[in-house]
Amino acid sequence: MDVIINRSSLLRGFARPWATTWFVGAMVLASAGSVRAADPENCLLCHRYRGLARVVPESGQIKSFYVNPGYYDHALGPHARLRCTDCHRREEVASIPHQPVSPVNCTQTCHLLNSSGLEVTFAHDAIDLALQQSVHNRDTLDKANELLGSPLAENQSRCLLCHDEPVFRWSEHNWAEQQARIDRCDVCHTERLPLDTRYYYWHVHARSRQARSSRDLVRVCANCHSNPAILQHFDNPDTVASYIASFHGKAMLLGSEETANCLDCHVAELANVHLMKPHDDPTAPTSTGHLPDTCRSTECHPTAGQAIGTAAIHLDLGTSRGIEFFIGAIFFLMILSTFGPSLVLVTLELLQIVVGRHDPAHHRHLSLAERLMGDPRGREKLKRFTPHQRVQHWILFGAFATLVITGFPIKFADRAWAAWLVDQIGSLGRVRLLHRWAGVVLIVGFAYHIGYVTLHTIWASRRSGKGFVRTFLDLPMVMNLSDLKQMKELLLFLVFRRKSRPPAGRFTLEEKFEYFGVFWGSVLLGVTGILMWANAWTSEVLTGRVLTIANLVHSFEAYLALLHVGVLHMVTVIFSPIVFPISPAMVTGDTPPEKMAEAHSGMLEQVAGELNITPGKEANHG
Repeated sequence: MDVIINRSSLLRGFARPWATTWFVGAMVLASAGSVRAADPENCLLCHRYRGLARVVPESGQIKSFYVNPGYYDHALGPHARLRCTDCHRREEVASIPHQPVSPVNCTQTCHLLNSSGLEVTFAHDAIDLALQQSVHNRDTLDKANELLGSPLAENQSRCLLCHDEPVFRWSEHNWAEQQARIDRCDVCHTERLPLDTRYYYWHVHARSRQARSSRDLVRVCANCHSNPAILQHFDNPDTVASYIASFHGKAMLLGSEETANCLDCHVAELANVHLMKPHDDPTAPTSTGHLPDTCRSTECHPTAGQAIGTAAIHLDLGTSRGIEFFIGAIFFLMILSTFGPSLVLVTLELLQIVVGRHDPAHHRHLSLAERLMGDPRGREKLKRFTPHQRVQHWILFGAFATLVITGFPIKFADRAWAAWLVDQIGSLGRVRLLHRWAGVVLIVGFAYHIGYVTLHTIWASRRSGKGFVRTFLDLPMVMNLSDLKQMKELLLFLVFRRKSRPPAGRFTLEEKFEYFGVFWGSVLLGVTGILMWANAWTSEVLTGRVLTIANLVHSFEAYLALLHVGVLHMVTVIFSPIVFPISPAMVTGDTPPEKMAEAHSGMLEQVAGELNITPGKEANHG
């Protein structure tokens, strides 16, 4: 492999005679017995040094010839038993210094010595034959190499486009446990049944598992499948980008080795990974006829329905014009039409505080609020939330906070903070478990609140003699036409076109809108979350495409909810100067007098009228 290193410092070192003498002497004296045993031709005498390199005249770059001796000393990979001349021509490397040698051909025959000292032959020509029958045939790989800028020289093995020096992947078991297994093999495999048990144990053990981690595998595929020149030439979409944006890709980025990667879908179970077929080939595992069974493998979704294959893995909203595109467009417009105006209102409200502008009656309302708060009956009537309602709020807060902490690392899996947060929680599996149970709490809490509001409305209807619908519409948290009129007057006040602020009652229009948003969001998040959690039922009774739509809606609605609650709501109840560091309304039930005078003057006037209290008058206790 060619690497570029600091050419000037290297040449300056070899320009000194004493440095050259020291380097040659060190190479001669450093030949260890273990290295010789793994390297009978003693090539590592020189190639074990990281500084061994030469200048390529054509490009002026420095080409390194370093070979890690630990790879052979510790048998770290399947090539550790090969002699250098099994791949490099003996006549070309016989003289030192070597002249430029021919590129290595991975399909040539290798002559290996087994544990008994007998020579056996091996070659990768079967893999080359499989590649010729696959989508990655020689012509395709040659063109890809050209479009990549020819990193491989002419006649150099195209295997190197995907492969580097193969190493054994160590399992999660500790070394002592693995060594104990090897020692058990040595009970028989000694002189009577000679076998390099350590090497063969790791060879079989490693090859029974994936040769690469899912992250490394996707990175290898991305060399071509995300390269603009290759995508344009073969008229292919950026499948790696769409995979990373998918549910499986995000799990992969967060370290999951259980989620599906490229080979899990594009190579049939236990099939030859080099015999990969295009999706329009009827024998391919990603073809229309085989895709459902590919998804329903024992390692992925074994209980899913036949329709699981219609779920989109490589969905690109930018090029799609189906229902998924319109869902994305609708939520984009919702963000602009709801979060945008709300953000403007909050900003204008903060501007009034900064410039010190108040309603002309503000000081009277503030005096009235302080007077009412000093009276036990007035203080009780000014509690805008009952203890029961406050408990419901904190349950909602706990569920929402947990959903945000466990959900958004998955949504933004490509960010460094997401992986850090998942590590702090423990694992992706634990994150998903917490997210699902927090969703259960949200749904149960929402159902309880619906029952609470229904019973409250029934009781109020019986007391007032009004119908159920009329009583419901008169509830203080329900928006009505008068709120729209107040919103217009408030906007005129905030842009300095009106002197007085419209008097708001127990709840402002902004609070009523947030309350409606909780209803809307809980329904959407709950339904879509259940559909994805019960994906086997969804794909059996409905269709796999519902899972794609549910994932989109769930993701967009969660983002919209975070914008409103995490930004706007937090500003009004925590960071606003008139309630900072936090409004006690949901703790003790008392709203600060400054907040009451600013945002709920209508409620102040109503309670004062009921108690016959004015800023300078005692309450009428008669």
